[in-house]
Amino acid sequence: MKKLIGYLGAVCALIAILYMIFSDQDTGSIKIKAVNGVLDLHEITDSPFVSLAGDWKFTADSFVEPTTFAEKTNNLRVPGPWPSAAQWGSYQLIVYLPGSWSDIGLRVRNIWSAHTIYIDGTPVSQKGTVASSKQETVPDNRSYEVYFKPGSRQLLITIHVSNFANTRGGIVLPIDIGDAEQMKEDVNRDLSLEWTATSWLLLFSLFHIAIYLLRTKDEAFLYSGLHFLLLAAVVVLRGERLFIREFPSFPFDLYFRLQDTLTFLSPMLLIAFILKMIPSVMKKKTLVLFFFPFLVYIFLNALLPARALSGMQYEFFYYNDGLFLAIIIRIFYLTVKDRIGIRRNEAIILMFMLIFLALFAISASWDSLFFSGRNSMNRIGMVGYILTMNVFLSVRLMNRAEESEQLTIRLQKANDAKDDFLKVTTQDLQKPLHDSIHLIKSVANEQDHKKKDEQLFLAEQLMGNMVYLLRDLHDFTRIRFEDYVIQLKSTNLRMIMLHVIQLMRLTFTKKNIRIAEFIPSQVYVWADEQLLTQVLIRMMTEVSHDTTEDTLIIESVQTGTNLLVRASTTREPTSTDRRRKTSAGLMMTEELIQQMNGSLTYERMETGIHFTLGLAFSESKDPIIDSEDEYNPGSTMFAEDRELGTLLIVEDDVIHAEVMKGMLNDIYKVRIAYTAQEALDYYRNHPEIVMMIIDDIIPGSMNSLELLQHIRKHSSLMDLPVLMMISFEHPAHIERIFASGANDYLTKPFSKETLLVRLNAVEQTKQSILLAIEYEMAFLQTQIKPHFLYNALSNIISFCYTDGERAAYLLTMLSSFLRYIFEASRDGQFSSLQKELEIIEAYVEVEKARFGERLTFSYDMDPLIAARSILIPSLLIQPLVENAIRHGLFEKEGPGHVQVSISLHDSFLNIQVADNGVGMSAAQCAHLMEGAAAKAGIGFTNVRRRVHDLTQGSLEINSSPGNGTTIHIKIPVKEGRIDVESNHRRG
Repeated sequence: MKKLIGYLGAVCALIAILYMIFSDQDTGSIKIKAVNGVLDLHEITDSPFVSLAGDWKFTADSFVEPTTFAEKTNNLRVPGPWPSAAQWGSYQLIVYLPGSWSDIGLRVRNIWSAHTIYIDGTPVSQKGTVASSKQETVPDNRSYEVYFKPGSRQLLITIHVSNFANTRGGIVLPIDIGDAEQMKEDVNRDLSLEWTATSWLLLFSLFHIAIYLLRTKDEAFLYSGLHFLLLAAVVVLRGERLFIREFPSFPFDLYFRLQDTLTFLSPMLLIAFILKMIPSVMKKKTLVLFFFPFLVYIFLNALLPARALSGMQYEFFYYNDGLFLAIIIRIFYLTVKDRIGIRRNEAIILMFMLIFLALFAISASWDSLFFSGRNSMNRIGMVGYILTMNVFLSVRLMNRAEESEQLTIRLQKANDAKDDFLKVTTQDLQKPLHDSIHLIKSVANEQDHKKKDEQLFLAEQLMGNMVYLLRDLHDFTRIRFEDYVIQLKSTNLRMIMLHVIQLMRLTFTKKNIRIAEFIPSQVYVWADEQLLTQVLIRMMTEVSHDTTEDTLIIESVQTGTNLLVRASTTREPTSTDRRRKTSAGLMMTEELIQQMNGSLTYERMETGIHFTLGLAFSESKDPIIDSEDEYNPGSTMFAEDRELGTLLIVEDDVIHAEVMKGMLNDIYKVRIAYTAQEALDYYRNHPEIVMMIIDDIIPGSMNSLELLQHIRKHSSLMDLPVLMMISFEHPAHIERIFASGANDYLTKPFSKETLLVRLNAVEQTKQSILLAIEYEMAFLQTQIKPHFLYNALSNIISFCYTDGERAAYLLTMLSSFLRYIFEASRDGQFSSLQKELEIIEAYVEVEKARFGERLTFSYDMDPLIAARSILIPSLLIQPLVENAIRHGLFEKEGPGHVQVSISLHDSFLNIQVADNGVGMSAAQCAHLMEGAAAKAGIGFTNVRRRVHDLTQGSLEINSSPGNGTTIHIKIPVKEGRIDVESNHRRG
């Protein structure tokens, strides 16, 4: 019943609107026209008034006598513009009136611009001042009516017009003549229609702006409200000129500036409203580009005299109408392609709105530009546009309300799911917690060591399940609050599966579940390792609940871009409980799988339980030879014969530190520091530390990052690997950790297996780097120039004939040098500073045999430096001395000198190797540092790389042609003990 009443109300309103549109007389369709300046209306019986349209007599540049009909002058079609050269002139028309009209009315709509109307020589209306020059003319342009009683049935209408303001001059819209009473009624009806339309527009404007003020996020309502406001202003400024009727003294110039500006500003606001509703219609830059002509027109219109730009109105009306048609076509295209971004019903209504608006704009333009007179299409377009605009907003509001209802229902379902999840999770947590408590109590009373170990292992399994349940709860919360972003990476599926099977080993053994696993060893999927582990554990747990004495078949099948993992049993499930689908494990498993763009299906049938897990396939690598132990992360690192190194844990949580110590006691000598300062003091006094684990949040005057930065000033990433423990994985936080010098990080809480894998990865990386440097050293050893040995031996042989003692001394020096070179890698990556200086002296002595007195060498060292305990990378200084001699002094004429200076400053060792040789240009130095110079040599490149890799130090070159070269090395002081056997070896 209510709907019926609503429909009846809508129909009545529509009928009233249509009556208002079509009830008045439309003179746009003219049936009788004037011919040669005469209009005969004697036969008019079906219309109370008509338009004075047709051929009027027109005399350009002359004001004819209003009592004399100028029959021989030219004809001019009315309504219509003047000839382009005319700026003032006279219209004349003889009208024969019908006998039914007693009192006569004239309705003038638009005459540009100043004019005077005469009836039989008597002036009946004057607007502005008519003159033959622009200076004397006072322009005026308004709509008005004139009523008079004719003296006879024949009228001579003479109109004098002056126009110096507008491009189009004269009578540009029809002048109506008819019965006075009927015309008054028609005028009042038209004025009422325009006031009604203006009131509607103002009410809509107020309504939309009020919505915006209440909800400022909806900027579209601001644009629509302002558009309605300006459209109301355009209505009162155009048409019947309501504004000038109410305020007749309003300045002519300001009135038409305002009219033209608002006419083109209003559609700009409407287009902005459309783009706010449908951003996909047009980009902002494109919108600004389309608006630019309008903005230029508005700016010039504000500066220039009124109607100075009237000659451009044709183009701008065309441009405006074309822009709306283009937007309509664009919206239609987006709707068809389903890329509109709003609901289809909204898009359809919006298109109808724009069609009505285009109808209104085009008919208004047609009326203004082509003198068609009153046009009912104009009114249909206006009313249709207003109605569809508000229907569009109503439908949009209805859709938003519907979406809110749907969201409310989804929220309620999510809330119910949350409650169910919390209920099930609480139950699942209580059971392993109580079981663990009872097991621990039993362990204390158990005497059998084998059973005690088994009970402890079972307690560990229960606690592990609790950890995964807590992770599920944490993940569930983050997913619900949309704060869950994961990074998928290529993950070895079989490695994760074997790890899960190992974790479930006791359960499978006790329930006599045999595992038949057929997953290729080198198949990779896109997944998160931890989440995939949780998913597989949940799958295996669900299987174990309903299976006993059965075979669990695990296999994988690639289907296109996906990989299906199937876990199936072969017998009917032991439990008949069908509610297992709603368990906390399965609920979270489905959520986690969705986060990894995967799928999960679960079936309970008479033939067994069937899980199918779908994941995105990544790659399938070439198979490798499997080892006996498929999953043993510590097998490489923690061999029994490995000498235990010292590991320092920096953690303010005493319990967590002790737990970690218990996990690592069998593979490290674990030491604990509870503050950063305590850790720093221990580091300074115990150089034997091989690794550190630091918590990222440590209270005290020094935080963990400052501690790490201080350590990196003295120990490189390879010298002392550091693992950071973090509580959250924020990208900026991780970036700061690595920038401070961490090797890797762990997110708390973590399992023992994860910790061991990370430690093993860091250790293996360190060993790989050391091995690479060792190979590089071995390669360097092979680069001893053959001509160096040839020259050295030749010189020694020559001394055998002349100076046997000198030959023996040189042979000893050469032997020491070669022994050091060949055994450098055997002694390790570092040697004592004293040993390096000794080998440099041996090398220089051999070279002096060839250079003679031309070569001198010396070194000076800070007396506070303990050369035997300071460690530097092996063969760090000698290659630089060799380069100074071979490339700096060899090509120089006359004597040359090489100076090595060593000093200590702020815990840094400064080494300077200087020569007074031929030097190098700045470009050569730059190429040398980049390793691109031909003279760089393997020795210098090796030194530069090891200064950075082994010590985190720096190396600089200063040189200029003819002034020698100076190489400066700055490395952190490293103290230690290396067996010095050089004296014994010499012996």
